[in-house]
Amino acid sequence: MNLEIKEKINRLIRDYYRWGQNNFLPENHKVADEEKNKQTVLFWLEEEVRPFKNTALTLIASIQPILLDLIFQLPDEEKSRFFARIDPSSLSKSSESILEKMVRNWSPDKGPPSLSFDNFRNELKDLGRFRIVTNFLSDMGLIKKKLENPYGSDGQSLTANQRKLKEYFLLQNNQFEDLIHLQPDHRNRGERCYKGIFYPRSHEFSLYKIEVQIQTQLQEAWDKKDHFLVYEPRRRGEKLDPTVTIEMFSMSELLYVADLTFDRLKKRIEENREKETIHAIQR
Repeated sequence: MNLEIKEKINRLIRDYYRWGQNNFLPENHKVADEEKNKQTVLFWLEEEVRPFKNTALTLIASIQPILLDLIFQLPDEEKSRFFARIDPSSLSKSSESILEKMVRNWSPDKGPPSLSFDNFRNELKDLGRFRIVTNFLSDMGLIKKKLENPYGSDGQSLTANQRKLKEYFLLQNNQFEDLIHLQPDHRNRGERCYKGIFYPRSHEFSLYKIEVQIQTQLQEAWDKKDHFLVYEPRRRGEKLDPTVTIEMFSMSELLYVADLTFDRLKKRIEENREKETIHAIQR
């Protein structure tokens, strides 16, 4: 973390963390040591985010059976290569990341930040999140369809597990956002995925929105490298050589072409297999 970000965080905590008010930490927790104050606030943020993590775990428990149903319904020759792995390794945004996001574009001399301790739970859409990683682009479409169906159906054709998902969770706009098939002039980031926002149907818990991404293995691999090479340094306030972001964006495009190629080869094999089956029956 560079000195500017560190100083802005200390000022944010000193001037705008509501010590002693409502459910915030009492005034006597505030000490002269800025690092201790920061650790106290980080602990508070962790507790505030914990319900998002718990909601994400509950959502995983609702989605996993639907993915298992999908695998069971596939033809035998497809089951060995198909997978839908849920990655639970980062179910919630870190407290450090939340603080740094609050001050990233904040000018302390111009008043309080727009993203604050009061509104961050409503403003940040990825406090709870996980991704579903699969093999081919076409597999992503299958998974997307299975998870959207409960919100565009009268319920008659749904499985028991899909009905259970619909009973407990809503899906924002009843569909996933398509961040894969975007026109070049609409792409300002290298990220490619289907992105859906789920939240509990119960009004009492509807605040706890969970971002679910569906990605191929190549898209996930790119995302993990971009996180380390671009997102984390930028989050810490480090200056990046422009060529880094240019090359990372270009790698996203190259891996998309690879995904398209793999999907086309898969389709060709499936078509040939179908022709051979028809030919064998006709004989």
